[in-house]
Amino acid sequence: MQITDEQRDALQELLNIGVGKAAGALNQMLEKPIRLHIPSICIGPIQELQTAIDTDAAEFHASVRLPFHGAFSGSTCLLFPTQSAASLLTVLTGETQNQDSWDSMKEATLTEIGNIVLNGVMGSLTNVLQHCITYSVPFYEETTIQQLIQPRATQTPEMMLWAQTRFTIEDYNISGDIILLMGVQDLGCLLQAITALLQTADSCHGPTGTR
Repeated sequence: MQITDEQRDALQELLNIGVGKAAGALNQMLEKPIRLHIPSICIGPIQELQTAIDTDAAEFHASVRLPFHGAFSGSTCLLFPTQSAASLLTVLTGETQNQDSWDSMKEATLTEIGNIVLNGVMGSLTNVLQHCITYSVPFYEETTIQQLIQPRATQTPEMMLWAQTRFTIEDYNISGDIILLMGVQDLGCLLQAITALLQTADSCHGPTGTR
């Protein structure tokens, strides 16, 4: 599947709109200045991107997964390396790892954050592209990237969109990843919708760049 630079740029812009809205919601909920930004994305077959992602595939991550189906189907995940997840939780709640409530607090807090971020991302895609999808209940798990994508990697062919995600909270910079797992046909539907959106924008502005 060929993906143009224009399609990739449009996807990245939509994802940044989504995480920007999520940051606004988190600001209100947590009463802390939070900024979210996606500096880069990669799109390709799961097997190829496994080697492109700059992380240890066997390293455990805190993951929140949001399955969806409709005009296009798949699942989207917010991932944090273990230490990043711990840092994020400490900054947001003041909890430390030696407290008895740590595990339950971590799961509840990260699930809520993941739900807000992933709904922001998917909402941005579906609202702008005018497609409807239905979400399943998000769930938290501690897993490796290899375990996360392996079940889908055995279903040929499968595609993955990987987006680096940066959380800036007060003076802390915390890194995570958003992964979107879809079948080839589902990704094709998404790219077709993005192409139609780009063509509509071009026709509205016209060759001179004015309406």
